[in-house]
Amino acid sequence: MAKVNLSKAAQLTGKNRTTIWRHIKSGKLSSERDSLDMPIVDTSELIRVYGSISLDATPTPDKKQHEATPSYLELVEIIKSLKEEQKEMKHQLTVLTNRLSYNPVPAVKDSNKKGSPEDDPKWPNEVKTMADIALRNDIRQKYQQ
Repeated sequence: MAKVNLSKAAQLTGKNRTTIWRHIKSGKLSSERDSLDMPIVDTSELIRVYGSISLDATPTPDKKQHEATPSYLELVEIIKSLKEEQKEMKHQLTVLTNRLSYNPVPAVKDSNKKGSPEDDPKWPNEVKTMADIALRNDIRQKYQQ
């Protein structure tokens, strides 16, 4: 039969490791020494002294198992909901930033109205260079068409 160390013998018999050690010292249980001079006990000797032993092929883990990984479709749904939540949070952040800085939310302009060139966001308020003049002319031409 197999030979096991004292910890495994205690686990197999359901006894305390100290009890196994005490029975070896008293001669009730025979043991041998391995190459590292550690005590080992034959499983047949454990059966002789303690009766049957429990041979669990798969020991129960001491640690709690993690939750099972969700399926692919569940993960896709989670990602979609997180993206939607992120989009809503960005919108709320923009609204709150505008409220704090007293910037009103820009009104949507009617696409039928052309407006004036001065309303264009690219329109330079001050003319400092020739490039500013050229940009103003380009914007005026765009609004005249």
